[in-house]
Amino acid sequence: MTDTLHPDETPRQPLPVALGYCVVNWLVPGAGYLLVRDWARGIGIMVLINGVFLLGLVFDGYMAIPAMSPRDPSFNIFMALTFIVQLWHGGGVLAVFGAESMGGPLAALLVRDPGGAYSDLGSFHFAVAGGLNYFATVRLYDLIRPMTAGEEGQKSDTPNRTTNRVESGPTDHHGSSVGSDGGSGGGD
Repeated sequence: MTDTLHPDETPRQPLPVALGYCVVNWLVPGAGYLLVRDWARGIGIMVLINGVFLLGLVFDGYMAIPAMSPRDPSFNIFMALTFIVQLWHGGGVLAVFGAESMGGPLAALLVRDPGGAYSDLGSFHFAVAGGLNYFATVRLYDLIRPMTAGEEGQKSDTPNRTTNRVESGPTDHHGSSVGSDGGSGGGD
């Protein structure tokens, strides 16, 4: 039994199930991989992405909530893009966003000093965690998505070319064989 899934060995899922696993992975990075029993990758992603996010909390990171109208004088495209990337972390960012919006005891725990010396660095860590989770979630979908009709026909009709390839020596940029004298391997 292997700890990680190979694309050819991955159990394909119906589209609603695959999307559900991706939503779970968005909310808790790495959990989608654990649901498909890819233990090593799931635990690795969970530790890495949530570790980066928690480091952002240690640095008093904050949500970069932008002005949404380009006509607003405080509008900044960088803040808008940072906000979108931060949202990809999922559950952790939603907790911080909710804590900033509602206040209360959760805010005292998650949002201590958004104007602190390292708070911009903490927000950067939120964005890094969000970007990493985006790629992890897209990869999860790619591993478990349903096969299309073209992929099913391609997989059953053609042999595995990586194992049946015959190495014939060096070739030039046109695919012709190249001899030791540098000439083409064709006839004289």
